[in-house]
Amino acid sequence: MIFAPFTGVDHHKKSVTFGASLMSRENDQNFKWIFTKFLDCLGGKEPHCFFTDQCPAMKIVVPAIFTTAAHRYCMWHIMKKLPEKLGTTVTKETDFVTRLNSVVWDSDLEPFDFEKRWCSFISEFQLEDNAWLKYLFSKRQRWIPAYYRDIPLGCLLRTTQRSESENSFFKHFENPHGTLVEFWMRFQSTMDQQRYTQKSLDRDTDHSLPQTKTLLSLEVHASTVYTHALFYEFQQQCVDSLNSCSVGDSSREGSTRFLEVEDSMFHKTYTVAFNPSTFDATCSCKMFERKGYICKHIIWILSGKGVTKIPDKYLLSRWTKNTKKMPLYDVHGHFLDDFNSSDVTKLHISTVWCRYRVSTPGPEKLTKQQELEMLLGVKSSTEISSLVDSD
Repeated sequence: MIFAPFTGVDHHKKSVTFGASLMSRENDQNFKWIFTKFLDCLGGKEPHCFFTDQCPAMKIVVPAIFTTAAHRYCMWHIMKKLPEKLGTTVTKETDFVTRLNSVVWDSDLEPFDFEKRWCSFISEFQLEDNAWLKYLFSKRQRWIPAYYRDIPLGCLLRTTQRSESENSFFKHFENPHGTLVEFWMRFQSTMDQQRYTQKSLDRDTDHSLPQTKTLLSLEVHASTVYTHALFYEFQQQCVDSLNSCSVGDSSREGSTRFLEVEDSMFHKTYTVAFNPSTFDATCSCKMFERKGYICKHIIWILSGKGVTKIPDKYLLSRWTKNTKKMPLYDVHGHFLDDFNSSDVTKLHISTVWCRYRVSTPGPEKLTKQQELEMLLGVKSSTEISSLVDSD
C-alpha cells in the first residue's frame, strides 16, 4: 500500500505530521476520499496553500475539493528530475544546476523579473527546443515562488531541505514486508519521537532567553515572544538592517509615507509604506506575507521612528511561545482539555498487543498470520469465493 502523509510546519520551524493515509492506488476515487476526510478533520477550514507532486489524479481532484486553497507543485520533486530529463552532460559537467537554482528558487523576484532571467538562461544554454523545460515554463505559476509571494506563509514548504528531511524521517519506520499492525506500531513510535522533539523545544523556549546581538529594542522584544527558531531568523534581519540598510527618497500620500530603503546586500531598493499613527508598514519585498515576520527594511524604519515593540498585527501567534497555550476545540466546536484521544488509542492497541503476547503458551514462535489472528480475534478463511457478473 502507498503511504501518504500530510506534512506542515510547527512553531519551531520543524516539520510536523498532521495526518497520514494508506491507499491501494493513486487514482481519482482514492484521492477524493482522502482529501475529503482531511478537510473534515480541519473542520472544513482550507489551508492557504499546499504542495504536492505532479500526480495527474491530484490535478483533477484537488480543485474539486479545495475551492480556496492554492495548489502548488513541490519544487524538490521537479528539480530532482533534472538529470533524467536533461541528461548528465548538462546537469553534471556544467554549472547548469547552480545557475538554474539561482533563478527558480529566488522568492525575491517579481514574475516579470523571473521570466526575463529564465529566458536569458535558457537561451545561454541553447535549450529553447527542450519540451520538458517548455512545459515547466508554461506551468510556472504552479511552482515558481515568484508567483505566490502574496500567499500567506507560502514559502514555508518549498525548501529542498524540508522535503529531503521528511523522506528521511519516514524511512525510519517504513518496511514494505511488514504487517499492518507492525506498521501502525512503528508509525506511532515515530510520531512519539516527533512529539518528544517538539516538547523538548517547547521546554527550552519557555525556560531560556536567547542572547541578543544588537541594541535594537525590537530584537529584545522578539526574544521574549518568539520561539527560539523564529527569533534567530528575526535576529538576522535585525543585524542585516544595521549593516545593509539606509533610507533614500521619501514621499507622502495622506497619512502614509513611502520610504525608499536601499539594501546594499542585494544592491536593490525597496519601498516601505508606513503610517506613523497606526504603525501599519508594508514592504515591497513581501517577507511578512511570505514568512510571517517583518523584514530588515521595516525593522530599519520602525526603529528609526522609535518603535520599541513589534506591532501586534505583525506578531503571528503561530511563531510565539504561547501558540500551544491557546484553547483547543474539536471540529464540532467543543472545547478540548488535556485529553488526547490519539494517546488513548495508542494505549489501547499496545495493551491488546501485550495481552495476547503474554497469553501465548510455551516458547513456540507464531507466524505473522497467527499473530494477526490472535490480535484481531478472528480466523482467516481458507476458502476463497468470487463473484462473477454473469452478464
